[in-house]
Amino acid sequence: NFHGMPDGAAIFPLSEGGYVYVSNSEMRNSEGGVYGVYFNNFGEVVDYKVLLSKTKRNCSGGKTPWDTWVSCEETGSGQCWQVDPTGLKKPQVTKLGGNGGNFESVAVDNRNPSSPVFYVTGIGPIYFCLLLHC
Repeated sequence: NFHGMPDGAAIFPLSEGGYVYVSNSEMRNSEGGVYGVYFNNFGEVVDYKVLLSKTKRNCSGGKTPWDTWVSCEETGSGQCWQVDPTGLKKPQVTKLGGNGGNFESVAVDNRNPSSPVFYVTGIGPIYFCLLLHC
């Protein structure tokens, strides 16, 4: 069964061929998360995995230049999680979420790979805000 309330998503090529469709679930009450649907070179579904679980309202997010997915929780104490689409590495809370917030999405300016700039959108006191992390 596909996860409920799908939201932000991206496609990642896999080193052994095929690709993974990574998608957030905006479920509440710690039922949100990130899921991967794995396809072979012929476009056939070959696997489905939970990549991040026990999070809340995983809204959008963003694909990084180093082929990870950042999933943003849209809840008062939400965080931005870095997720490995292959499922080989454990998800990590990033510094982007600070002390928590209502996060929507993230984009990365990697024109200078030694010092990438992250743009994080969220719902704040002015309804919608853009946070810059250097």
